[in-house]
This record gives sequence, C-alpha cells and structure tokens, in this order.
Amino acid sequence: MRVLLLNAGSSSLKCTLVESEGAEVLARAKADWAGAVSRYEREGPGDARVAEDVSFRRAGDAARRALDDFGLTPSAVGHRIVHGGSFTHAVRITDSVRSHIAQLSELAPLHNPPGLEALAAAEELLPDVPHVAVFDTAFHQTLPPEAFTYPLPRTWLRNWNIRRYGFHGLSHEYAAKRTAEMLARPVEELRTVVCHLGHGCSATAVLGGRSVDTTMGFTPLDGLMMATRSGSVDPGIIAYVERQHDLDAIEIERTLNHDAGLVGVSEVSADMREVLAARAAGHERARLAVDVYAHRVRQAIGALAVTLGGIDALAFTGGVGEHAAEVRALACRGLGCLGLVLDERANASCHPDADIATRGSRGRILVIESREDLAMLVEVMEVVGGQA
Repeated sequence: MRVLLLNAGSSSLKCTLVESEGAEVLARAKADWAGAVSRYEREGPGDARVAEDVSFRRAGDAARRALDDFGLTPSAVGHRIVHGGSFTHAVRITDSVRSHIAQLSELAPLHNPPGLEALAAAEELLPDVPHVAVFDTAFHQTLPPEAFTYPLPRTWLRNWNIRRYGFHGLSHEYAAKRTAEMLARPVEELRTVVCHLGHGCSATAVLGGRSVDTTMGFTPLDGLMMATRSGSVDPGIIAYVERQHDLDAIEIERTLNHDAGLVGVSEVSADMREVLAARAAGHERARLAVDVYAHRVRQAIGALAVTLGGIDALAFTGGVGEHAAEVRALACRGLGCLGLVLDERANASCHPDADIATRGSRGRILVIESREDLAMLVEVMEVVGGQA
C-alpha cells in the first residue's frame, strides 16, 4: 500500500508518500513559513527535486501543492492531529471525529486548525480513500495520575476535563525507540529523556518505552520556551496584566502564543537560525533569548531525570534539536552531575543519528532525526490494514 502522511505543524507542513512494506519513502515535501519567507522543498517521485520560495503560508495550500507534485494516488492518508483529547489511538476520520478535533482547536489554536486545513484539502483531492487521524497526545495517555493531575479544584478537573495531555507524542515515541536501537538495548530497560526542540518544544521522561511525565500540559502552550510561545509562566502574570494593564483574555492568549518565546525575548525572529546568527553578531537580546531557551531545557532535563530515578540516555530531536549544536551545548552544561558529558567536537560536527557523549560518559547523549512519519505509518496501518 502507498500511504500519504500529512504532518501539519504550527509553521510548516511535511508530506511523505511511503510504501507500507519496508517503509520506503517514495516522495517527500515540506513547506516552512517559520521565517519571513515561505520555503517549499520536494524530493521525488523519482529523481525530481524542487526548492523554491513560495507565496503560500497555509497548510491547505501546501498540501494541495505537494499532492499535485506527487502525482500518485495513495491507498490511505494519515493526518497528524496535535490535540486528540481523550483519544488513545489512531482512528478513521468520520464526521464526528472531525467535529471533535475542531472542538479541541480552542486548546491547540496553532495546531488543530492547520491540521484540519490539510485534512480538508486532502479529502477534497482524495475523496475515495480512507483518512486516518493519528494523535500526538495518545503516547502520553500512560502518564500516572500524579503527573497528569493539576493542583486545581476537583470540580474543574472533573467537569471540564482539565489534565496534562502532553504533545509531540509521535516524535517522543519514535526517538525513544530509536535510542534503544542505537544503544542495542531493550527499550523496556531504558530511562530516557527526549527533548523535541523545534518551532514547538517539549521534553518527555520515557520509562521502559512509556511516557511517565512531560512538559507540555493541557495545551501546547505549557512547558519549555518556544519559537513564538512563552511556555510556562507564573499564572499571576496573566491576572496582573489583565487587571492592571487592561488586556483581555483574547489578547493575552494571542500574545502568549504568537509574540512570546524566542521572538518576544530576542525581538529578532522566531527562527532559531536567525536568532543564533544575531547572537554571534553581538546582539544582546538574541544572546539572552538563547540563554533563557537553553536554561529551561536544562531545567527540564534535570527534573525529568529525577522523575525517572536516573537517566540512561538523553535524546535531542526536532529541527533545533537536530541542527543547532550551540543550543545542545548550552543545554548540556552542568549535566555531568547526572552522568551526561557532552563531547564538544562530536557535537559540533554531528549529523543525525549520532552519539555525541564522551566515551567515558555514563549516560549517552544522542541526536536523532525526527521521523514522525514512521510512527504515523505504523498507526495508520493498524487502522486500515489491508482494507484500503
């Protein structure tokens, strides 16, 4: 079976056409509008390669372009949906499933709407094939109550389904399994912290292949500092700016989602590459932004390692995690107390998948290519099997 996998993020869309047997990639495309200019790249089918600046900045337009370029009809389509609420596994998309995803858009305003846009475009062009929703929250359904429960009134928790859901589950699950492969150890015996660092960022404690704690929470706004999102902040700040500076809830939410994080602190860009370039040129706000970003990653690694009772491996993945050696180096400062010692030379020159810890490091530090598409493929095939 040919399976088309659509991965809509907050600032990008990845499209991968895969042969289910052997997971052979037939074609892939990516549209990225994190920076000032939208970029579109495609490889395949065959030897075809495209790289160009484009005008579109929406997931639906990107999906239409990629499907037109691929020119091959898949047997099934898998869609990454960031917030799945109570869904614990992938499901075939129906009207009720689509409606539920739309209702959750309020909790994932940067993610579920683009996912729905890509879904609408794909259903329009491919109306006769099964479409499957694969949820980024599903991997975190194994969180124990002490990890997913917020210290809030029980009526809030019970009546409004408020809990820690966690996100980036596909990436965390794949990276944890790939870590075990690289270390030639069973995933069931490993204590792993995975840091998914991209436009969105989160870290997860994986014990024996299962998520037991994670930094993102009720929404993808929680946790680590991100490209445009604040991550965790004192909730008293929200009450303060609302009460003392006449900001309403809608404006506060928009600011925390779109104008905070890297772009807010640096006042340079939401793109880590541009912020690092400004830092190297002596831009003080860019320097501070990267330092705050790395500080929060380092804090999360330490907290999650304690949750695990120790750490066997630390894995970096995602666009920043895979390609920003300077960020990895800053995040790993001081981790020797956990038995994690970075090899500076290996870190500076590595290409995923790689081990960048020193030979004598008790725990391993890995850089792993994010392959959410492979995790998606497994789940799509479990839903459609040979029935498509």
